[in-house]
Amino acid sequence: MLDKHAPECETVIPCSVFEKPLVIAVCVLALVGGVGAWWWRARSGPPLSFRTAAVKRGDLVVTINATGTVEPEEVVDVGAQVAGQIISFGRDKNGNTVDYGSIVEEETILAQIDDSVYAADVALARAQLEQDKAGEVSAAANLEQMKAKLVQSRSRLEKNPGTRSFPTAAAFNL
Repeated sequence: MLDKHAPECETVIPCSVFEKPLVIAVCVLALVGGVGAWWWRARSGPPLSFRTAAVKRGDLVVTINATGTVEPEEVVDVGAQVAGQIISFGRDKNGNTVDYGSIVEEETILAQIDDSVYAADVALARAQLEQDKAGEVSAAANLEQMKAKLVQSRSRLEKNPGTRSFPTAAAFNL
């Protein structure tokens, strides 16, 4: 029974005897042409060259190009042991003025502080030292003078025993 609304059936056309070998020949020809083109292109390119070297241990140099923030492993806060006004800043290893983040080496002078206040304190201390040394010399001279007077008084007492009585050195705890 045929349905009125069903599409009409198509009939299959059988391949002719000549079409099948023709399709196979085109496929084989395309395959041979593709292999030939690949072989010709492989031979016409630059010859492959290899470089060999002996294996050895050494440092590996690696360069990284990236963007981002570099953070140090250790941050050192530098401060002064004295306070004062900065006269001048030192120079880093590139000859630029030392600033925050400058790369410096050991023993690099970072800043020079005005030492006039401290120089005045040093001058005052030296003057006090000289005065104390002079006082020591004066005291030593007075001691020698007193020893000489003691010797003089004893010799007078021995020459004139009946005159006046003088206290002995033991009375003065000498």
